[in-house]
Amino acid sequence: MAKAAFARATLTYNAVEIGIFSLTLDETWSEHDVSDTETTVTESEFLGGKRVYSISFDTWKDAGTADLTLNLATTYEVIITIVSATSGDDTLYTGNLILFNKQITGSIDGMVQLSYSGKITGALAETQPA
Repeated sequence: MAKAAFARATLTYNAVEIGIFSLTLDETWSEHDVSDTETTVTESEFLGGKRVYSISFDTWKDAGTADLTLNLATTYEVIITIVSATSGDDTLYTGNLILFNKQITGSIDGMVQLSYSGKITGALAETQPA
């Protein structure tokens, strides 16, 4: 099976498309240790808990534009499009995003980079467009 090549990606947030150059989507399930006196001495027992989707991405600062707002009471739909190097192999992820962290870095003779991270609230849908 061919591997998906990361040619480029865009993130649409609050109906504004943003070019991004790195992306991390993390799906994690919490776990609950339910080991008790009935559990075999050298073993543990666990149950799955809540699923959490974390996201982080990097973009360049566009001159004269405002940064994305953190910790909004209203979440905005986010559409992440990962464009494959192979035509027709793109992937879309859709969910509601709340941003919690922003880091700004830059240097003389360099570009200003914005790094954001946050959480997807509710479900994250994955689709391959036709």
